[in-house]
Amino acid sequence: MMKTRFAAILLGLACLTACASVEPKPCTAEWVDYKTDKVLKKFASNNRGMINDLRRLQNADGDVDPFVAMQLLSKKDRIQRFADTFQTIVVPELQAAVDQCGDEELIPAFTEFLRNEGVGDATLQWVGPLIGLMQDMREPQNQRPNTL
Repeated sequence: MMKTRFAAILLGLACLTACASVEPKPCTAEWVDYKTDKVLKKFASNNRGMINDLRRLQNADGDVDPFVAMQLLSKKDRIQRFADTFQTIVVPELQAAVDQCGDEELIPAFTEFLRNEGVGDATLQWVGPLIGLMQDMREPQNQRPNTL
């Protein structure tokens, strides 16, 4: 009797696992959530260290900690790779899903991703322009917009 129950429980768990791993029907709301979560979770997992560094930038009072900010500035190459990876891997993967369904509203903003990962608004206000400046400095001179 005990073996039968155990076998039934294992069979039930196997069915649940199989159901959980099945991709939803393309272009449905569930599919969009599934694709977005899959891509963003992988990115977050691969970049957990940088995300944690950004979380630590803001102190308990909600202010940017100047000492942590100086430490992060010394990691500018890591910050640049982090932002580039989002732009060159995550955005194209999400864009492919968008192209498949034809809805351009599905691509999340980088700052929204960081906010969902627990990075505070003060940190986002500090790091956003820094990343933008680094990207502008990397673009060839003839591709930069004229702002004068």
